[in-house]
Amino acid sequence: MLLSVIMPAYNCKYTVKNAIGSVLRQSFSDFELIIADDGSTDGTSELLDETESECKEIKVLHGENGGPGAARNAGISAASGDYILFLDSDDEFMKYAFEVISENLSSDSCDMFIFGFKQRFFGKAPDRIYSYEGEPDIDILYENNLLNQVWNKAFKREFLIKNNILFGGYRYGEDRLFNGDCLEKKPEISVIPYVLYNYNIDDKTSLISGYVPEKFDACKEIYERFSRLCVNRGTADKMFLKNILSCLTVLYADNCPLTNEEKVKEADRILNDESVKKAMSEKQDSASIEIIRRIINTKKPGLNLKFARAVSDCQKNLLPVFLKFRG
Repeated sequence: MLLSVIMPAYNCKYTVKNAIGSVLRQSFSDFELIIADDGSTDGTSELLDETESECKEIKVLHGENGGPGAARNAGISAASGDYILFLDSDDEFMKYAFEVISENLSSDSCDMFIFGFKQRFFGKAPDRIYSYEGEPDIDILYENNLLNQVWNKAFKREFLIKNNILFGGYRYGEDRLFNGDCLEKKPEISVIPYVLYNYNIDDKTSLISGYVPEKFDACKEIYERFSRLCVNRGTADKMFLKNILSCLTVLYADNCPLTNEEKVKEADRILNDESVKKAMSEKQDSASIEIIRRIINTKKPGLNLKFARAVSDCQKNLLPVFLKFRG
């Protein structure tokens, strides 16, 4: 079998059918779909069992809620394909994605196969395309948002097993850390410019994720990892600056339980971290990122929180403006 598709599923009964359909409609048939139910409580589990009984290509795994990383690890352990693909339960593969992937996996030496994706906003903002054509370049791929996810890649299963590469325990940034673990093992990388995946942003999905207490710790680990991997340290600095702003912005997420006093304390902790000071050392060539750098570099919690609140409001109410600023 060539492809194992792994999809974590948690309380997603309204979107998972479309995700599954995008796999079953593929013109290429040498695949299995492993769905790792992450302790769903909304009827998703029963829906998946029913679907499994109707489709021989589907294997459903049930586990306790441990986050998408743990669900994906269970899927990796159960996979039998030569290559592993990942799919989120509210996204979808393009119609001929598997055929294109199979045609371009011409060499057994390829360990990490990267393709483009479309970010879809369903009328709230213009769709965005992320793709790259050329020789693999970690700096370019990272700066163009092609190393932030695992679902725009096919990973050689033998490579993952040989290097014991699995997802860690974070509930934020686990994709980038997984990719970083792969890249540190010096994989043979292949990149194609074709857009094969739809990353769907709907009313239930926010580009600024909900509050996660350990988010900044994950971002620091990502920064350290990609500081080693990127040839130009400024690339890692730029991406980390975006992450720092995101760590401040999520303090205004609807699920953030912190009081105003606690938000100020958390902002102060972030702004005075040594990794943040390191990322401030060089001027950025992007005007928007340079604005972020200068505001963060003041180390003033009040100013940074006002800026973060404005960015959060812009994302909620003026999405096209937010996307243009964020770059």
